[in-house]
Amino acid sequence: MQRRAAAIYFVFFLVVGAGAYAYIGVAEQTHQPQFELDGTTIESEGAGAIGGAQYNLSEITHTEGGGHGGGGALVSELSWTNESYRYTGAISNNSTTTIENDSYRVVVPNESGVSQFTLQAEQNVTAILRDDPAVEDSVATQNGTSYVVYRDNDTLRPLSEYLPEPGTIEFAEGDTIPFESDDGTVEATIYNVTSSEVQVEWIAPQENTVELSEGQNVTLANGQQYFAHYEHGGDSVQVVPADQYGQYATTNDEQHSFQQRLNGLWIVVIVSGTAAVMILSSAYLPIRG
Repeated sequence: MQRRAAAIYFVFFLVVGAGAYAYIGVAEQTHQPQFELDGTTIESEGAGAIGGAQYNLSEITHTEGGGHGGGGALVSELSWTNESYRYTGAISNNSTTTIENDSYRVVVPNESGVSQFTLQAEQNVTAILRDDPAVEDSVATQNGTSYVVYRDNDTLRPLSEYLPEPGTIEFAEGDTIPFESDDGTVEATIYNVTSSEVQVEWIAPQENTVELSEGQNVTLANGQQYFAHYEHGGDSVQVVPADQYGQYATTNDEQHSFQQRLNGLWIVVIVSGTAAVMILSSAYLPIRG
């Protein structure tokens, strides 16, 4: 009698567990919410066009672990080149700049509405004195003034009067000038002159990179915002315009709710299977006399 009752309960729990398991399979195939987004799909380490610009995608990886079996979130980098990026820089008044290996001091007139400036050649005083046999090779200083000393009679002449007029180069807004940028010397255009600095600009390529993570917004070359959605098991990413984020968030919530219901069914499967095994095992335990 005990074993007959155990068999009935065993069958009951087995049927409940099997039914829940079968429903899980059907639900995953037919009822699971799917993302229906209109974006550009790019394969891992592939390329694609978005908004008229070409982009390259790095390898899709996990933030923790490695490979598609690792844990953590999926991430990748999207890169592109802006071929006509506008760079800007500034040359301070009274600073020193180099043109064709010669040093010049920047001299901007101290007046309002200024639009031009002068580059004044830096003079190598030591070299000038050494090249002139009539004077000593070094200057003498008296009361804070530097003097040139003539060899014949030790006559002193103020250095400022002795030196020749330095060479100058005139520049104005709209002219081009060599400018030392972070990437080397470039030909920059002078677009604004103030009493304190000379502002320049130049056009050159710029490399850009953004990180793509699930659901996070990024701004691309066209100035528009997009977000990333990884699909196909993490083998590709869909770059979607930001105006579809509401639809994405709704589907994401529906998938989360759906998964919670599936988790509840899995609990039924596990509990039913465990109960069936325990009941069947208990029925065949030896009875002590």
